[in-house]
Amino acid sequence: MKMLLMLLSFSALAFGHTTTLESGGFGSGFLHPISGLDHILAMVGVGMVAFLSQKKGYLLLVAFMGAMMLAAVIGFMGVEILFIEEGILLSIAVVFALIGYAKKISLNVIIAIIAFFGMFHGFAHGSEFQGRNFVTYMLGFSLTTLMLHLSGIVLAYGYTRILEKRSQVEALELA
Repeated sequence: MKMLLMLLSFSALAFGHTTTLESGGFGSGFLHPISGLDHILAMVGVGMVAFLSQKKGYLLLVAFMGAMMLAAVIGFMGVEILFIEEGILLSIAVVFALIGYAKKISLNVIIAIIAFFGMFHGFAHGSEFQGRNFVTYMLGFSLTTLMLHLSGIVLAYGYTRILEKRSQVEALELA
């Protein structure tokens, strides 16, 4: 019960879409993805899927970032798209589900899914921009996105190493 109350008290932090950081430029772009758990979880998750999928997992990062940047421009241009927040929240569930199936699903299918959800994140970044230099803003949130992806790769690497060591210990215990 205590855990549930704690999670509910932090639920407002899950949404990174406020206009307080969008003063423009590199700094606000850099801070936007880390201002809410929704972006952090999805982008770290993408990095984890990239590591766990196949040898060409880096293509997932390219697909997410490319779709994100394209959608950011569309959002910046004022195009209206419905259900952006819902798409972002759904991306977290889907990306983390992909972690368990990363080696069982075709890389092309995973790339399509990751790019699709990257568009929701990018649109949110672009549509909320309220500054003077959109290009430097995009550079900022793209750099943070890459850093979050790389964090996911490191987490997945560490997780697989722990599993490997556990398997080795269990094998020794059985021998």
